[in-house]
Amino acid sequence: MAFDTGGETVIIKRRSGNASDEYGNKIYSLTSISVHNVLIGFGASGEPTQVDRDPIDAKLTLYFPNGTAIEDGDKFVIRGQEWDKDGQAQDYKPPFDFSAGVVVPVKKRNG
Repeated sequence: MAFDTGGETVIIKRRSGNASDEYGNKIYSLTSISVHNVLIGFGASGEPTQVDRDPIDAKLTLYFPNGTAIEDGDKFVIRGQEWDKDGQAQDYKPPFDFSAGVVVPVKKRNG
């Protein structure tokens, strides 16, 4: 049984650079890294109560191939929409005959 790959391509947007501007603020550049064969798992959604807004919080779980490097501050472009990391990336070693790889929870707010 092999559920180790998905058919999705996810772009990781990573900040890099350690230069500073004239005021001492850090200057970053964005690097885009395309990762193929990512499996996208269902997550949760919710509608927080806020006056004059109809936001929807959505969450997904991404299953990257083994060895994919995930760093703090990474953002993910999934099917054209940008998502934020929602916790720690973890290497998943299941007791079954498949290899899920690196598991990353992501979230975004619409509205």
